[in-house]
Order: sequence, then C-alpha cells, then structure tokens
Amino acid sequence: MWAPLSVPAFKRLWTANIVSNIGGWMQTAGAGWIMTEIAPAGDKALFVAGMAAATTCPVFLFGFPAGVLADRFDRRLYILACQVWMMLAATALAVLAFIGRLDHWSLLGLMFCVGVGNAMNAPAWQAVVPEMVGRKYLPQAIALNSAAFNLARTIGPVIGQVVQALAGIFVLFATNALTFLAVIAAIGSWRRPAEAQAQQRRESLWAGFASGIAFIRGTPALWRVWARAMCFFVPAIAFTTLLPLLGRNLGLSDAQYGFLFACFGIGAVCGTMMLPRINAWLGPDRANIAAMLTVAAAIALAAAVPHVVAVGIGLAFGGVCWMTVNANNNVATQTLLPSWVRARGMAVHQMVFFGSLTVGQTMWGVIADGIGVPVAMGCAAALMLPMALLAASIPLPVSIATSAAGD
Repeated sequence: MWAPLSVPAFKRLWTANIVSNIGGWMQTAGAGWIMTEIAPAGDKALFVAGMAAATTCPVFLFGFPAGVLADRFDRRLYILACQVWMMLAATALAVLAFIGRLDHWSLLGLMFCVGVGNAMNAPAWQAVVPEMVGRKYLPQAIALNSAAFNLARTIGPVIGQVVQALAGIFVLFATNALTFLAVIAAIGSWRRPAEAQAQQRRESLWAGFASGIAFIRGTPALWRVWARAMCFFVPAIAFTTLLPLLGRNLGLSDAQYGFLFACFGIGAVCGTMMLPRINAWLGPDRANIAAMLTVAAAIALAAAVPHVVAVGIGLAFGGVCWMTVNANNNVATQTLLPSWVRARGMAVHQMVFFGSLTVGQTMWGVIADGIGVPVAMGCAAALMLPMALLAASIPLPVSIATSAAGD
C-alpha cells in the first residue's frame, strides 16, 4: 500500500495534499456552521444545503470542459493556475470576515468560486497520478490519496472548529488560504516525464470534446460504473448535508460539532485500511451493495436516535461505506481509461459523482425545510433500499471487479 511513497514527486504532492485538504475541510466545516448563524431564520435549511451544492454543482457544470483543457494543455501548469484561483477565493473569504462584511450571499458566492476551482482542478489532478507512479502503483496511489483525503476530513473539522471558537472565522479562512502554498510548491517542483507529455494529443478544443465524447459513448463499462455510483450517492449525501442542522438540533458547541463531523472521516480512514480485506472477502461488486445497505441503517439510526453518540456511530459506519464505494468506482474508472483521454474520462467520473451530490444536497435540503431534519433522513434511509436493489442489477465489469479485488 505504501509503495507509491517511494516516488519522491508523489510523496511531496501527497504530503502537501494532506496539508491543503486539512485547510479545505477546516473551511468547509466552518462555513457550514457559520451559515447556520448568518442565514435568514426562515431559510436556514435551504442556504445550508445551497452552500453544499455550491461547492459541488460547478463540477457537474464545468467538469468535462476542464477535462478537455487538462488533456490539451500542460497539466502541471494547469493545476498551478487552479490552485492560485482557489487560494484567492479563500483569501477573499478571510478579508470579508476580517472587515465584518461576510453575509450569507457572499459566503455562498465565494464557496461557489472555490467549487469552480475544484471542478477545473480535479480532472488534471486525477490524470497526473498515473504519470507520477505508473500503472504498477496506481491502485495503491488511489488508496493513499483517499486515505489522505479522509485523514484530512477527520482532523480538519476538529482543528477548524477549535480555531473558529478560539480565534474567529477570519483566522480559519486565512489558514486555509495559506495551505494552498504547500500544493503550489509541490506541483511547481515536479517535472512531468517526457513520455507523458508526448502521449497528450494536441487537439483543438472542439476536437477534444468530440473525441472524448466518442470514446466515452463507446465504452459501456464506464456507464455501468457510473450508474451504480448515482444509486449510492444521491441518498447517501443526505447524512452530511443535514449534519449542521442536526448538530444545531442537538445543541452542540463549535468544538463538539467539529468532533462529530470528524466521525465520518475516522470511518473513511478505517475504510481505506480495511478495503483490501473487504474486497477480498466480498469482491468489489458485493462490497458496494453491502455498503449501501449499511449506510441505510446508519442514516436510520441517526434519524431515530437523536443523541450525539448514535449520530457519531452512524457517521463512522457511513464513512467506511462511502470510502468503499468511492474507491472501488475510482479504480474501475481509471483502469478503463487510456492516457490520452484520461482527464476527460475522469472529468465525467467527477461529474457523475458531484452531480449526484448536487441533486441529493438540493433535494434533501428542500425536503428537510418542509418536513424536518429527522423525517428527511428517514426518507433518505428508505430510498437507499430500492437503490441498492437497482445497483445490484447493474454488475461491475467482471475484469474490473477481479482487478480491484486483487488490489
């Protein structure tokens, strides 16, 4: 599992990514929490869900054009530009907080700008991992990146909520802005292999759109992976979308909410370490279905037992299952994509993922605003059951499932 860290460029970028993701999760948790304070009283649920959607909707809107650009231009310089954009958006949040001009609309708008940066960055980011580590270490590198992401998701909200409680929202946003410098330094020191640069096709933007769409349309196995992903993520996202409101209902302090938020990340980190055993035992196909059923039970537990311990246990199990489904789908998609179209294929993968999140976040926010948070979560748990049956009728490609189980 740790073999990719023997590659110096990957090790530097992986470490920098942990730092940046910690800052990102500090900001995400803090922004969601502060939105519950500054949003209009009658529309809190809509604005909390709307802010979550603002960070994911751009991937659905701009993901494929971002993939075309990442396959067309130097991916290293492209990633640097995206990182600078996100750093400027985070800096703007910090400045507005410092001068006391941060309101619900500016918070929503700047989080959308961060989402645009993530949308433009993600396909190139996914595409450079095989360039750094090669096909041999690709599954391990994907697992390590997932572990880094979820480690940051575990400790970032805790650090963020403590910082917010002690020093205020300005320091939290400013800290996140500074963490982008770690990634900028790591990616700036990397030199792409000449072979990787030669494999990129210097197509026009229109030709890039056309060839990418033609490849994806002609690869049905990709659509099976993505259809299963939608079945999981639309109902599963209800848990984390409604968590700030659930925390308010439980009367939690800033720090307590940060620790509760971290339970999901703890489960995801555990899921990363357990994934090879889970796949060896069940196989990726059945492992994903088992994860869906477990998430349904976890959401139902949190809805039925309004206690911080019950919600924390549900979040931890939810994190394990989220990691299982996400990692298996990522490995499946990467395995099916050749280098020349990888960024565009991963862009569609991200579009399906974040499009599902956007639909789910908006839907559950509206439902919670109308019938309340506990009932909305109960509806999400109930929806997961027929979705699991539907996903079971769309098996993963056999070769992909076998490869992922071996990895």
